[in-house]
Amino acid sequence: MSESAELLKEARACPAHETIVGFADADPFPFYERMRAQGSPVWDAKANAWLVLDFDQCAAAEKDESHFANAYVFADDLVKEIKGGGANITISRDEEHNKLRRFHLKLLSPASVERFREPHVRPIIDFALRRLEGRSEADLSADFAAQIPPRVICSLLGMPYEDDAMMARILFLNEEIVNFIASGYRDAALRDRALAASHELNDMLLPYVRARRDQPRDDFISRVWQEAPEAGIALDEEGALGLCRELYFAGSDTTVHGISNALYLLLTDDAAMARVRADRGKPLAALIEESLRLFNVVQFRHRFCVADAEIGDVPIRKGEMIILVHAAANRDPEKYGCPHAMDLDRRAPTDHLAFAKGTRSCVGSQLARVEMREAISALLDRYPALALDRAKGEPVFRHLYMRSMGPLHARLFA
Repeated sequence: MSESAELLKEARACPAHETIVGFADADPFPFYERMRAQGSPVWDAKANAWLVLDFDQCAAAEKDESHFANAYVFADDLVKEIKGGGANITISRDEEHNKLRRFHLKLLSPASVERFREPHVRPIIDFALRRLEGRSEADLSADFAAQIPPRVICSLLGMPYEDDAMMARILFLNEEIVNFIASGYRDAALRDRALAASHELNDMLLPYVRARRDQPRDDFISRVWQEAPEAGIALDEEGALGLCRELYFAGSDTTVHGISNALYLLLTDDAAMARVRADRGKPLAALIEESLRLFNVVQFRHRFCVADAEIGDVPIRKGEMIILVHAAANRDPEKYGCPHAMDLDRRAPTDHLAFAKGTRSCVGSQLARVEMREAISALLDRYPALALDRAKGEPVFRHLYMRSMGPLHARLFA
């Protein structure tokens, strides 16, 4: 590396004792703001990556795969195995990725998601609410939010969503994989745990993949077998497993965190609570978008520089890693007025990075929004006097890579 490049990294570096990967179970936002004041991007030596904190820079880099490639582009066979292999959208590229993306967008289109609402979303929310009957208080993060998305995904896949042990195990195994991703795919110990988790998830899912191939039903796995060939995707058993594994992974714990964050905003702002109780239309939709913007479930995303480029006034060399810090970019004062505050009347409320931008943006965003909306609305209908129980402690921002506020100890009745 040239002397000038080293000097630039020193001039734009995080303090020696601070790194983006050092904020597990701690509030990272003051750190983001200190780094933003230095100018974006900044060099994080411990993460061995440039941190991109500016909204426009993040959005532009995310759309530019000719320079900033998805982190899985150089995935070795072991990482591919961890991700489920097969026809997995996150580890595909070029025309294969385009075909898989079109197929996912069809399976999870707004029209398809609307059809999921009655048979798959609302019954599971009712199931979660019945679990709260007879109780005067609950942790709405663990006892409510965490009970819904994994069960919705299992329902879509034709799996037994009532199985509590299976649901808890799915969340645990997904978290093992998330921890490896958060390390930048580098930590050997986390890699081994993620690999074991992946094998166990395959063992859980494969019997259903095989059964639906031979005896299709009205579920997501059957649609994969039936409709993928029409989309130009040649599927064998491994391919179908990989495609379903990504839904199994991406659609579970992310939305758990999303519901928790939206509930936190609602429970800590009396004015917002009053507006949403009075109108489940625009105010509730705005609350959901502001929760996604303010807390950004997936805090950051890794990209590899595959050709020399520039971000802002910083040259990024081929082979270097950048970390797109969506959680910081979504509070960029150049993008948003009063960026740290919730605003239910914010213009263009969906213009944030919670679901990313470009061809790698989240294909399940509509399903996530429907689950969040239905869960919150049903909870408010059931409990007219719902309130946070601050005597049991204030919620804190938990975890590292995928994050939410909790625990959400709440009184269910006045």
